[in-house]
Amino acid sequence: MFTGIVQEIGIITKKIKINEGYKFRVKSKNIAKGLGVSESVSINGVCHTIEKHTKSEFEFTSMHETLKKTNIGLLNLGSEVNLEPSLSIGDKLGGHFVFGHVDDTGVLTGVKQISSGKKGEDSDNWEYWIKIAKKHYKYVIYVGSISVDGTSLTVADMKKPKGNFFYIKVAIIPFTIHNTIFKNYKLNDKVNLEFDFLGKYVINAVKIK
Repeated sequence: MFTGIVQEIGIITKKIKINEGYKFRVKSKNIAKGLGVSESVSINGVCHTIEKHTKSEFEFTSMHETLKKTNIGLLNLGSEVNLEPSLSIGDKLGGHFVFGHVDDTGVLTGVKQISSGKKGEDSDNWEYWIKIAKKHYKYVIYVGSISVDGTSLTVADMKKPKGNFFYIKVAIIPFTIHNTIFKNYKLNDKVNLEFDFLGKYVINAVKIK
């Protein structure tokens, strides 16, 4: 389990195609030091198991099923990734409960720097619009929580479905821009989405009744 509070940006240093999917190596200044074999780590919001590690790098395998549902297969040498080690008992829960089980990918359709209110000046805050498959609309609520590439965020706005999709907006503060891969995003990039598990459990419980 994770919290959606990204602790470091890692860099992909190896990608090898294998029968099961892809084997990756990640360079990490801090997180790799505290990891052990068989422990879990969040890579862009996707839970993976550590297979090998040194003080500065670790390796993991991403299986075909994971590659189908996430953007992990799009990573290449030099790609930056959001990293978060698994939650330990006693750790602060700064974001929300994130399991690392991605529901689907969304597509970035809008990236906008917010005006400061002064002519010709922009603030350091940003807005991102994400297109999501209509089937997930029931899991998203206004000002509710959502994990985007492993980053815990609040749904700042959302639009009702049109056709097979709907759209949400997330607002990003300067700290998040500088300490996650949000700073690298471009239009049409795919992002990993995990919807708030509490909402999913409630909907499932209501269906059972």
